[in-house]
Amino acid sequence: MSNPSKFGFLALLCALVSFAVIGCGTDSGPPRAPVAGKVTYRNFPLVGAMVTFIPESGGRSASGLTDAQGKFVLGTFEITDGALIGPHKVAISARGPDRDLRPGEVGSGLPGEKMPGDPVIPVKYFEPTQSGLTFEVKKGANNAPEFNLTE
Repeated sequence: MSNPSKFGFLALLCALVSFAVIGCGTDSGPPRAPVAGKVTYRNFPLVGAMVTFIPESGGRSASGLTDAQGKFVLGTFEITDGALIGPHKVAISARGPDRDLRPGEVGSGLPGEKMPGDPVIPVKYFEPTQSGLTFEVKKGANNAPEFNLTE
């Protein structure tokens, strides 16, 4: 191999190694902690609910869906990367299956259009400012909130 070829090969190799190291480096996002909890409504697991944690100090919210046991795992930037450290207001929304338009309802006019299903929990829980639900996510702690929703 000639000197220019060796130099080009070494430069390419160094660039690839640099990109690999930078790409596999530490997470540059704001500090987060894992959060995995449970939601019940009238003491039964709430299935298919969207749980959202909104940081009181601002920043990106975290969310997750409940499973058949009412359990959820939160994600902020990725599906299960947790929530930002600090106090949060919490919103939980759950609706029944999508439904057809009712007489008098106005939709987009698209054929086969469906409307969101009716709420299966009180709508106050849909809004973080009205739900009354809060949770403080702590670094290195077992962040396992349990929310038992009532009327």
